[in-house]
Amino acid sequence: MKAIVVKPGSPGVSLTDRKSPPKKDGLVTLTPRLVGICGTDREIISAYYGQAPPGEELLTIGHESLCAVSDPGSSGLKEGQLVIPTVRRSCGACWSCLHGQSDMCFTGNYTERGIKGLDGYNSESVVESMDYIAPVPDGIGDFAVLTEPMTIGEKAITQSLNLQKRVEWAWNCNDGLSCKKALVLGTGPVGLLAALIAKVRGFRVWAADRHGADTERALLLKSAGVEHIDSQTTSLTDYASSIGQFDMIVEATGDAAVGLDMIPSLGPNGIIALTGIPGGSQVYQMPAVQIMRSIVLRNLVVVGIVNANLSYFRDALNDMVSIEKKYPGVLAKMVTHRFAPEEFAAAYSEKGADVVKVTIDWTK
Repeated sequence: MKAIVVKPGSPGVSLTDRKSPPKKDGLVTLTPRLVGICGTDREIISAYYGQAPPGEELLTIGHESLCAVSDPGSSGLKEGQLVIPTVRRSCGACWSCLHGQSDMCFTGNYTERGIKGLDGYNSESVVESMDYIAPVPDGIGDFAVLTEPMTIGEKAITQSLNLQKRVEWAWNCNDGLSCKKALVLGTGPVGLLAALIAKVRGFRVWAADRHGADTERALLLKSAGVEHIDSQTTSLTDYASSIGQFDMIVEATGDAAVGLDMIPSLGPNGIIALTGIPGGSQVYQMPAVQIMRSIVLRNLVVVGIVNANLSYFRDALNDMVSIEKKYPGVLAKMVTHRFAPEEFAAAYSEKGADVVKVTIDWTK
């Protein structure tokens, strides 16, 4: 079968022939339809990290996928049914992994599809356990490929709301969360989807990036009632002062300065969820005293978010139904580029202000 692969430790990516995965009792055979591309894939291609399965030299990449069931086995799924397989697999030892929360693994000995020790989904066929599969609800089409990046926002907002039970009475607006202000930093797929989740959860939502109001991302936000801020022309701290401090911030930039510098813009008892991972050895001067004073004197919470377990995949798919019902077409517009597997080189280099989600289309 065809597969898009890397040789971990060596920069580069190629399309090659690999053996089809053997069918096994208890496993479901899937045919990938769309596989999303993100910064993690590009970093693996650049040999910053990535680990092949044991005994293998090559790693099939791609961890964001929408698949169709080709052989359901005894799973109860139907042939042709659309599903989303998850990314991380249990270490088999720690409490979190043994209780379905491999995203909170204590040992670090987990494996991840297309990243660490397991082949990913950029191939013509994969096999998977039903324990790691989320069925796609009716009415959700190809934009379900956005599920994996959406799980990061799901986890960030869900855990933020759980942590804010410490002041639950103050977060209980008469009509949900409409009295609470949420800011999303960054409008890549994770940021855009986090903004939409916050919107359907009831927050008043702003999203900030370094692009103008006429970009595809800004227009998508506007169509869903999210206010866009161009941080190149507007100071985020001044903006926060003018409208009142934010109750929740979701950082989705991977820029340490952007995330940490906004902490003083949180109101009393506020929370910031950091989802970006800064690259390299980024160094910057930070207002450390102001940041720490804000955290302590305002009872702020700073929480890190990485990966997501099956429950967040299900939540994402359920919220997709709500978003599609309330803002029809907005999710489909986020899948901006589709490339055939043979066009992999162009796919992994596609960038720009109007590029949201680039995918490998295995149906071509």
